[in-house]
Amino acid sequence: EVKGDSMIDAGIHEGDLVIATRTSNPRVGDIVIAEVDGGWTMKYFRKKGDQVYLEPANKDYKDIYPEYDIKIAAVVTGVVRKY
Repeated sequence: EVKGDSMIDAGIHEGDLVIATRTSNPRVGDIVIAEVDGGWTMKYFRKKGDQVYLEPANKDYKDIYPEYDIKIAAVVTGVVRKY
């Protein structure tokens, strides 16, 4: 279940359920579920040269550059919304 609003411009809202495929090898542009420096998040997977970072889909949030470690757990493949 999604918590927060960092992916609202991708159509993913708080309370939505995401369907994800476990993988540690995402493609650039995939929406991933990742552990970054000990905390979990869902963002777009991006690269600048060899630098991996995560990009939110909400202009109110900044890109996340891991300080120590990033582990990609899954790639989001679908969203379910209950009304």
